Amino acid sequence: MIQTDLREFLAAVEAGGELKTVHGAHWDKELGAVTEVLYREKVEKSPLLLFDDIPDYPKGMRCMYGMMGSPLRLALTLGMDPDLAGDRMVMLNAYREKMKDHSPVPPRMVNGGPVLENIDRDGDVDLLKFPVPIHHEDDGGRYIGTACGVITRDPDDGRINMGTYRVQVMDRNIAGSYISSGKQGRIHRDKYLAAGKPCPMAIVVGIDPACFLAARYTLSDTVPELDWAGGLAGAPIECFEGEVTGLPIPVNSEIVLEGEVSPDETVMEGPFGEWTGYYSGVANEEPLIRIKRVYYRTDPILTCAASQKPPHSHLFERCFIRSAGLMDSLQGAGIPDVKGVWCHQAGAGRTFIVVSIKQRYFGHANQVGLVASQVNPTGYVGRYMIVVDDDIDPSDIHDVIWAMGMRSDPSRDITHLTRCWSSRLDPMVTGDELYNSRVVIDACIPFERLETFPKVAQTSPELAAEVKKKFPDVYD
Repeated sequence: MIQTDLREFLAAVEAGGELKTVHGAHWDKELGAVTEVLYREKVEKSPLLLFDDIPDYPKGMRCMYGMMGSPLRLALTLGMDPDLAGDRMVMLNAYREKMKDHSPVPPRMVNGGPVLENIDRDGDVDLLKFPVPIHHEDDGGRYIGTACGVITRDPDDGRINMGTYRVQVMDRNIAGSYISSGKQGRIHRDKYLAAGKPCPMAIVVGIDPACFLAARYTLSDTVPELDWAGGLAGAPIECFEGEVTGLPIPVNSEIVLEGEVSPDETVMEGPFGEWTGYYSGVANEEPLIRIKRVYYRTDPILTCAASQKPPHSHLFERCFIRSAGLMDSLQGAGIPDVKGVWCHQAGAGRTFIVVSIKQRYFGHANQVGLVASQVNPTGYVGRYMIVVDDDIDPSDIHDVIWAMGMRSDPSRDITHLTRCWSSRLDPMVTGDELYNSRVVIDACIPFERLETFPKVAQTSPELAAEVKKKFPDVYD
C-alpha cells in the first residue's frame, strides 16, 4: 500500500529493517552531521534516521532524515514490490509501467484529521517550539522547511501548486523562503506581490511520503501536485481548508504553517547548504512570511532534508524520479528507442545525466542529448548530457565512463550550448544573469560503424551464468 500517513510509512520502514532511532543528538548542527557522515559511508544502504530526546525539547518532538533515501523506502513510497529495489533500471521501468495507468485524483475536503489535534493561532504561534535544526555548520539560521511542501494558489486561474522550497525561521512567527526563478511557487508568489497583495501560503513541514514525492516531482502546469499524489495513492488526499488562506492542506500531515507572504517587507535569508554541495552564497533579501496558524499532531515529526556534497540522505529518490520524468519527456517528444536514463547522484541529480538509446539514424544520439538538455525535469541547472548505446547501463558510472573514453571523439562528439536555464544556487553563476552553459557528449559508437566496430571483450551472459553455478563459493 502507498502510505499517505508518515507514521504508517515509518512502521513499514521499521518492518523492512531500515529505521534507526537516535537519542540525544543536538538540533544545533549535530542532526545534519550525524546524517551526512552516515550517508557518506553507506549511501543507499543507510537507514532512515528518527531523532528523539533532542536537547531543549520534550521527548516526542522528533526530527526525521532520509525518508526515501534507499531503494526499499522509495519502493514502499511508490507502492511497488520491494524485491524490485535490487536493480535500478528494473525498478525504473516497473515504475514507469505502473504510472501508465496513473490518473490524477483531486483532493477530498474534510473537517477533521490528525494535524488538527493542536492549533496555535496568531499570538500563540512560536515556530521554535519545534526542534528546528541548524542543518549545516555555516547555515545562516534554523531551517524548518527542507523536506516540505509549500502550497500556493495561482491568483489568475486558481491552480494549486505544492513545491519543495527552503524555509528559514526568523522569529516566533516570521519566516523567509528562497524559491528559484521559474518555479511554480515563485511564479504564484510574484503575481501576488507585483499586484501589491499578500500571497497566501501553507507550508507542510511534517509531510507524508506521497505528498513529498509529488512536491518534488516536476509536473506539467496542468496537473496539481495534490491531484497527482491522489492518483499515486489511488484515493483522494484528504485535506482541510486553511483557516487563514482557504488553501487545501493534507490532514495527515505532522506539522503545517499557514500564513501570508508580505508584498512590502523582507528578511535576510540564507546562506544554506544546498543540493549543489555548496552554500548558497551570502544572505539575500527575500519576502517576509508572517505565520498566523500552526497545526500539528501530538508528538509531531519534523521532516528534514539536509543537502550536502553528494551523496546525501535525500538524493536517491531525486535521481530516480527525475530519471523517470526525463524518460517521459523524451518519449513525449517523439524520440524513438530511448532505452534507459539515469540522473547520477555524483552530479547532485542534475549536472550529470546519461541516456541510453538503440541508434536508428544519423544524428539520433545528438538529438536525444539536445532535447534532454532542455526539457523538464533536467533543463534546470543542467551541465553534462551523455548519450550511450543500449549495451551500456546508464546507471553504472564505470560503464558510462568507459563508453565516453572508447566511443567518443572529443573533436567532433561534444556539442556546446550557451545561455541555458540556471539559478543563483549554481556556484558557476556570477552576477544577475542566471544563465549557464552545458554540453552534449555523444558517447555512442559512430552510426556508420555500428556493424564494423570492434567486438567488446567481455564474458558472455551464458558463460557467466555457467561459472557462477559451477563455483558458487567464489561469489558468496
